[in-house]
Amino acid sequence: MPPISQLLRPGWEAFRTYWPLFIVIQLAALGVLLSYYLLEGTAHFYAWVGTVKTEGGWLFAGVATVLSAGIVPELLKSLQRPAHVPRPSWGEILHQLVLWFIVGCNVYFFYKLQAFMFGEGTDCLTVIKKVLVDQLLFTPWYNLPIVAAWYLWREMGYRIGPVMSALGMRFYRERVLPIWATALMFWPVMLLIVYSLPADLQFPLFLCANAAWSILMIFILRRQGE
Repeated sequence: MPPISQLLRPGWEAFRTYWPLFIVIQLAALGVLLSYYLLEGTAHFYAWVGTVKTEGGWLFAGVATVLSAGIVPELLKSLQRPAHVPRPSWGEILHQLVLWFIVGCNVYFFYKLQAFMFGEGTDCLTVIKKVLVDQLLFTPWYNLPIVAAWYLWREMGYRIGPVMSALGMRFYRERVLPIWATALMFWPVMLLIVYSLPADLQFPLFLCANAAWSILMIFILRRQGE
């Protein structure tokens, strides 16, 4: 296994490149939190968002993930992209949006499974169980391999054969581990915070966190391709 400093270097480079966007997104999350408690009427709006999410099911989850992790971050990056970072082509952007729709649907069904296994409580033990299963099982062994393979598929000219041949321990070590190492520095604390909040606030704040995370992940994936 590569040393931890090597695994974390891509994530640090991503943060150093786009740190102003992280501040903007965190301020947006803070605005959501403060508006819920301080502005009359906003609590009803967040409750309506929660109702729409529940009724919309996996389709709403996929579209919301495309917006929060695909469209909004790309718009922000277009305003603050350093000169040395190339702009993505329209083909790459479309490829990313389809990926985020798949990720959103996968996360939706995984959270349904978590609710079935551990219940929907927000007590400390339930939240910790969900975070551990998420970060130690679902993320490294299911979600991130799909993400890394999706980007590798584009690099291989959308040919299935070369992608299947490339899968293995080297693929996991070089492609998946750096993203997982960065995820472990970002998501556990974020999920503990989100799951500890009132139910109506959880989804809007998750979308803010997802927007920040997508900037890190796409940066790492593009560097791997280069």
